[in-house]
Amino acid sequence: MQLGRARLYRSATSTTRASTSALRHWLPELAAVAAVLAVAGVIIGLRAANDGPEPADKNWWIAAVLVVAFAYLPVGVALLRRREKRLLGGLFTTVAVAALVGAVAVQYLGYIRGQHVEAAWPGLASLIWAWTVGSAILVGPVLLTLLPPVWRHERRVRFAMAVAGAAVVVIAVERLTDEWPEPLPANPLELHGTVRGVVDWAGDIATITVAVVATVAVLLLVQDWLDRRRMSDDPLPAWMLAGAVAAWLAVVPTSWSTWADHLPAPDVIPPVLLMATVPLLVVGTMIEIVRTQPSALEGVSRRFLEWALLAAAVFVLYTGLVAGLGSLVGGDGPTWFLVAATGAIALLAEPARQRIRTLVDALVYGSRDDALSLVRQVVAQVSTASDDDLLPALAASLGREMRLDTVAIDVAGPDGWDRAALHGTPTAVRTREVPLRYHDEVVGRLTVGWSDAASLRPRDVATLEELAVPLALAVSWVRLAADLRRSSLAVVSAREEERRRLRRDLHDGLGPALTGISLGLRTAIRRIERSDRLDAGAPLGLLCRLADEVDTTVGEVKRIVRDLRPTALDQLGLVGAVTEFARTIDGAVELHVDVPEQQTALPAAVEVATYRIVTEAVTNVVRHAAATTCWLKIAAGSAVEIDVVDDGVGLAPDTPPGIGLVAIRERAVELGGSMTITAHVPHGTHVHVRLPAVLP
Repeated sequence: MQLGRARLYRSATSTTRASTSALRHWLPELAAVAAVLAVAGVIIGLRAANDGPEPADKNWWIAAVLVVAFAYLPVGVALLRRREKRLLGGLFTTVAVAALVGAVAVQYLGYIRGQHVEAAWPGLASLIWAWTVGSAILVGPVLLTLLPPVWRHERRVRFAMAVAGAAVVVIAVERLTDEWPEPLPANPLELHGTVRGVVDWAGDIATITVAVVATVAVLLLVQDWLDRRRMSDDPLPAWMLAGAVAAWLAVVPTSWSTWADHLPAPDVIPPVLLMATVPLLVVGTMIEIVRTQPSALEGVSRRFLEWALLAAAVFVLYTGLVAGLGSLVGGDGPTWFLVAATGAIALLAEPARQRIRTLVDALVYGSRDDALSLVRQVVAQVSTASDDDLLPALAASLGREMRLDTVAIDVAGPDGWDRAALHGTPTAVRTREVPLRYHDEVVGRLTVGWSDAASLRPRDVATLEELAVPLALAVSWVRLAADLRRSSLAVVSAREEERRRLRRDLHDGLGPALTGISLGLRTAIRRIERSDRLDAGAPLGLLCRLADEVDTTVGEVKRIVRDLRPTALDQLGLVGAVTEFARTIDGAVELHVDVPEQQTALPAAVEVATYRIVTEAVTNVVRHAAATTCWLKIAAGSAVEIDVVDDGVGLAPDTPPGIGLVAIRERAVELGGSMTITAHVPHGTHVHVRLPAVLP
């Protein structure tokens, strides 16, 4: 009994510690939420204490900036704790603080005017322009920060960020030194005369600059969305682009009084658009964090994102219908619009929830929930990708579509597992292995990994199990292709080794024997010619014919020996043979040769292929390139690298390769090597061949 109580006590203690630890982890975000609620309480208190009229055309703006502050401030505080997101976190926090200060100032000024009291804090009431600065930050630096990391580090984007920041500072200085509104006293920082005119002019230029930067940022986000759309169906770029467009529409048109006066419902639609940035920009940023670091926002689960998006959609739709259209219709319009909007939202709630759930799943989990789509992608890549690129392409596709940090595919070999493909970094904390079976044989294994919290759901595990069959087929295909390649290399190597043996036997065995026979016959002929006692006519003619036939056979043997393997390779080695061949060019072109100083032990097939490729490539330069200079370089290490460069006329883009280049490519591919042909600057051709230095 006591033991059970002790265990229960330890369990309760550990649960309490975990709760306390989680509370401490989220303490800054909770403090931010508390601050927003406190400011909202102050605003409500000021409005309740004001018996006079409300601030004109400010109710929706105050509600909008409070919603912005409630979303942007805690998320900004959370982003400040992440090194790669600190800039965006600082901007979010600044936007939220500007929104809170502006809302309090507007409501405090309305209280002063409505109650006809003297301002206790006139400086606070004068900060009604704070949201102007916050909105400039939102459409300027914030939108630029949403660009891909590669773009953000470009000089032009950094310059635009600096220009936008400077413009925000100029706008703040202009508003800070402007005249305070009635009934506030005189602004101690107010500027007059020529200086006032210069500052106002600079403020107008700064406003134009922010609008231009915001437009450029939106256009760049459009380009990024189009680029990513060609490679993936990830909806997040379009989601963030929609948020950027909503922010632009909410801020840029209303920043000019001449435009704002002609906008429909200018006191309603822009605030609604501003609130729309919360489910788009803020939630989109949260989804990015959930993708990369699931445990970083464990409390912000998928269900919470569904609820947030549904609530935001209902709020925006409701306010847009009731307030926006109602203000346009006027009279009793808002009443019947209220009833109609309520009924429409009630009818659309469940279908919208299903759509939002699908959207959130696509945003957070990619294609994990669509196992059929993933299987189709795998099968399509199996049927289209090349053998060398198949498994890496499959690993990259799975990692991208399933939002996994690591995807590795290992192939079963005679000596254990062979890593064939790796996507991501192999530093994931949690991993899961899925065996790949083909005809009851384990041909490979799929290893997926992720950092932080467990991000694999039961349906994800089921999807991986479904993918095991086509992946096993792909691995079997790759293994078969590798076996065929090894067999082909073995055949080529055995052929060259057999040629080397035959050449040695013919050259050292049969050739000297036939030569000896020929010499013996010639000696017999000479003795018969010197003998006077014998009529040597008939036997002499016979012996001469035999000697001629032997000589012909010896020449044929020599030809066979030369065809089996270049004689220079056996006599001089590869380096000496190439050097000797270079001498035969005899001034046709100025040939610069760079070869290893010492002989390198290479397989017979590689040695012959290297010599044949060099002679063919240099001969092509002499015959067809019209070059004055040619550079030949051979480097042997883990692989044999052959470079032949000329300063000739080069190859036209549409010119088909000739017989010589085709032969070079075939010799390289036969051994598992490669050949590339590129243009040499300023003119000429560069032929690069890579051959393996060791054959399996």
